[in-house]
Amino acid sequence: MTDIFDPDDPFEAFDPDNFDPYEDLTDLTGSEPVPALEDPAVPVAAPPRSPLLTGLIVLLLLVVVSIAAFNFLSDDETDPTAAPTTTVVASSAAPSSTAGGTATTSQPPDTTEDPGAGFAPYEAKGAAIPISELKLAVDAIGPIALGEPAADAIGQLIASLGDPDEDSGPVTSTGAYGSCDGATERIVRFGALVAVVVVDPNGDETFGGYRLDLAYGGLSSDAVELETLSGLKVGNSVGRLQDVYERFDVKILADADLGDIFELRNSSGALLLWGPLSEADGFIRGIYSPDACGRFG
Repeated sequence: MTDIFDPDDPFEAFDPDNFDPYEDLTDLTGSEPVPALEDPAVPVAAPPRSPLLTGLIVLLLLVVVSIAAFNFLSDDETDPTAAPTTTVVASSAAPSSTAGGTATTSQPPDTTEDPGAGFAPYEAKGAAIPISELKLAVDAIGPIALGEPAADAIGQLIASLGDPDEDSGPVTSTGAYGSCDGATERIVRFGALVAVVVVDPNGDETFGGYRLDLAYGGLSSDAVELETLSGLKVGNSVGRLQDVYERFDVKILADADLGDIFELRNSSGALLLWGPLSEADGFIRGIYSPDACGRFG
């Protein structure tokens, strides 16, 4: 084969035996500047971010956005200047009446302090009865008979004596006011006069007795002026008692709770009236009807 030399082909003139790789470097002195490896006009590229760091940044941004959104949405609920919302709850408490007879809804009483909480107050009934006609008898106060429904009897007393000073509501009796110990009673006080109401297991309330006693207070109340059918009043002497009831059996006895008491009995021995005496000078301190226990409860 004949070799044909092509002068335009650089590789045709390459002679590996006579090639010197350092031929172009023989004139360098060593003080020439090192040529730039990169173009200084091109900005330096930022190093690639770590995927973990990127994830943390995104998470922090989400947290910040969530907190801002929560605060924005809750501003109306926590703003102290915002108008409060009122919830109306229906009450099952019985309505009370004013003196004019207009019904109003009362707040339920505190059951932790008042054992008779939740009871309906008595209301005035009928026309006022003059004090002179409210005579203390064995079975009545004037026309108000023992054994009547309490709503009627106490209602008449309210019409005559005004609103009661106290109303215990239904409570368990200790026997202190003459109802049976352990039964349910309701004590309504008008100054020095206590009306004893007996409450049966069905909740029915009966006017069962009365006790007029200066020890109950209310010395300026109209109740202090009440007297018996024969004219005996609290504050009278024992001598007056004996004179008024000279045809009856009058006894002076000692009571474990009340001290000296009087008992007024008829010729058959039935108890009519009784009450405590003042220890200082023996005047009549109180006038009681026979106890309700055994009669109405």
